[in-house]
Amino acid sequence: MSRSRIAALAAVALVCATAAIAQTAGNGGATPAPKAFEQLDPVARMKSMCIERFARSAGHMAYLEARLQLTPDQQPQWDKWRQAVATGAQKERADCQADLPAAGLRPTALDRDSHREKTMAAMVETLQAARPALEALYRSLTPDQRLVFDRPLHGEHEGHRRHHIPQSAPL
Repeated sequence: MSRSRIAALAAVALVCATAAIAQTAGNGGATPAPKAFEQLDPVARMKSMCIERFARSAGHMAYLEARLQLTPDQQPQWDKWRQAVATGAQKERADCQADLPAAGLRPTALDRDSHREKTMAAMVETLQAARPALEALYRSLTPDQRLVFDRPLHGEHEGHRRHHIPQSAPL
């Protein structure tokens, strides 16, 4: 996956993370499930992954925006790209959670494969929808800003990603 496509997914996370934080804060004071429960309950783990990916990506997106130090002329291109990615991310997150097996049921290999396939298809759809805005943004960046924008994520090597780093984050 090209860096520009990866970058497109990062914006998606900003909106989704905000929603995830708001959802967590608005749970009526309920105590979140202990980490050990998520490890034992595959559905809870899958749900957590649906939320976690977008929350991490939102953090990376905010970091990238701060690092780029966008000019007033560049800000509209950033906003268009971020909105395009955020719109896709909201749909991805909702689809991810809607596709989970019923609570208490162990997902089968077929369930997991289908879930991955749907997740990847939604990511591609987001990338394609955000691509024109990404290209406009990238053209507006200075050479120094492009170096920041093109930099691999922490823990990423050229062409290789670590599995726990969200693929939608553009750092």
